[in-house]
Amino acid sequence: MKKNSGERIDALVDELRAVCGTLPASEEYVMVHHPAFRVGKKPFVIAGMNQHTDGATVSINLGPQMQDQLLDDPRFTRTPYIGQHGWVTIARDQMEKNELLALVSGSWRRVANKTQLALMDGGAKPPAKKAAVAKGKPAPKPTRRE
Repeated sequence: MKKNSGERIDALVDELRAVCGTLPASEEYVMVHHPAFRVGKKPFVIAGMNQHTDGATVSINLGPQMQDQLLDDPRFTRTPYIGQHGWVTIARDQMEKNELLALVSGSWRRVANKTQLALMDGGAKPPAKKAAVAKGKPAPKPTRRE
């Protein structure tokens, strides 16, 4: 384990709290002994998955296509156990200045629903659909119960 790994992970989790605090509906929890953040039941960032070898690391899910592109960069590795779902891991000290924000936001966008995305992008909830009227059909006539 790298020196001061615990302190580095604590600092990383503080950074993640600041980033994730700006993302609608994100919440912190513990995923298999690691600090993590999720939207609903879907995780989007995990801290410290490779802490024993790489110190403070961030694991994010950007999908299989983006995973392939990121794995061309030697800083990224396929995340153990969950890599088959598009997860990659990078050490915090190997990231560029604004890379943490971009990676975490991208992972959040992958799991967020339409309402959460609308809140992030425009600040308002999307209008509710009216079943038949939204499709350009006349509204159904009410039926009587006898």
